Amino acid sequence: YTFRAVKMPNIYLDYSLKCINSKPTKGKAPQLEGAFVRREFSLKIELNIWKSLQKVPAGTMFVPLIIGAIITTIGQGIFNVDIWATLGNPMKDMFSSSGQMLIIGLMLFFTGTGVKVSDLKSALGRSVPLIVVRLVVAYALCALYYVSFGFEGVFGIPFLAVACAITSANAALYMGIISPFGDEADKAGFGIMLICSMPLLPILFLGFYGTSGFGIAQVMQIVALLIPFILGMILGSLDADIRKVFAGGNATILPFLGFEFGSTINLFKALGMIPQGILLSIAYFVIVIGPSYFVERNILHRPGYISVASASLAGVALAIPAMAASSNAAFEPFVSSTIAILAFVLAITNVAAPFLVKAELQRHPADNMAK
Repeated sequence: YTFRAVKMPNIYLDYSLKCINSKPTKGKAPQLEGAFVRREFSLKIELNIWKSLQKVPAGTMFVPLIIGAIITTIGQGIFNVDIWATLGNPMKDMFSSSGQMLIIGLMLFFTGTGVKVSDLKSALGRSVPLIVVRLVVAYALCALYYVSFGFEGVFGIPFLAVACAITSANAALYMGIISPFGDEADKAGFGIMLICSMPLLPILFLGFYGTSGFGIAQVMQIVALLIPFILGMILGSLDADIRKVFAGGNATILPFLGFEFGSTINLFKALGMIPQGILLSIAYFVIVIGPSYFVERNILHRPGYISVASASLAGVALAIPAMAASSNAAFEPFVSSTIAILAFVLAITNVAAPFLVKAELQRHPADNMAK
């Protein structure tokens, strides 16, 4: 006989009564009366960990990043021990920065399987002009920032952090924000935004800076990024089942990528980056929203919510510093501080973007569109 008693939310107490030395009599079931009864108890705890992570903006990567940073801070900052290196593989490649490139390659492949070439045509008349304007302004300002302040930047914000931040957009959050009110052309911009948010363009741009210049190493880095993405896009376009199988691939690997990013962050040093994170977040909103919003409102005569909804940092931006440093030694001294700053920008922009869109829709409702 098994019973379940609910003691607390998500915590259950299962217990059973078992008859010992009780035999059936004349075909009847054993009787409890007169028999030795043993009670067995088992405690089962069910916690909605994944749902809780999803309630945090970019939580499936951001929360593991914080946990990884805490472990790194305790191990290296207090005990001067590299925990993951001490444990060795597979733990080392699963949770430290040594496994980043494999995870990023898988992410590029999974992302490619979700991009259909046929969907990109719908975005040409609306999303593409906005994205082009945004990226041209962003990269021009990045170049100006480098010319003015060099690799070290100003106010403690390295050139690498600026280049990784203002050229990024969280396509997944964009899709989640506009889904309730956006039309098909708005949603078709997801694929274009996804492609532009991949590390390809920033790595290509950053390859022109540094002591090594733009040579065969940078070319091969770009080729290595393109192959898994294009392979995924081809397979996903040819076979819908492949697209379905890998649809949740990024969600599966994001926590591991978060741990790997966190393994490069010492929280004692990262806390000193809060002012830089806030300052870069403000600059991000101004640079990312401003030019495309002007075009959307005054040239395309649209409400303006596309420009605002795309103003949040993508988690993959945190992978770019290590990738840039792997082919250009000039960026190596700035990788750790850049990741710490980008982590703050990631949190601030992903939390603020939905509220900014809500405010924009109150000023210019989605149904008040030019015919």
